[in-house]
Amino acid sequence: MLSLVEQWRTSGQTQKAFCQFQGIRPGTLAYWVRISKEDHGPSGFVEVFPKNNPIQKIEVIYPNGVKVNAGTDLALVSRLIHLY
Repeated sequence: MLSLVEQWRTSGQTQKAFCQFQGIRPGTLAYWVRISKEDHGPSGFVEVFPKNNPIQKIEVIYPNGVKVNAGTDLALVSRLIHLY
């Protein structure tokens, strides 16, 4: 989401033109732009360290509340974070 907002900001396109090219609704981009201005901390993610327990599963929770269980697949976690 935030990567698309940044792409739009640097594209020089109107929101409508950018959305048509990306295949998303203009209202969706407008919402993302609005919430991207809110303070979500430096990256929007919180680093968590397990207490002497091996990682059993990794769950990514996006700021909009969507949860994705990535199991223990760190490559999948990386792709999920990149989507954000």
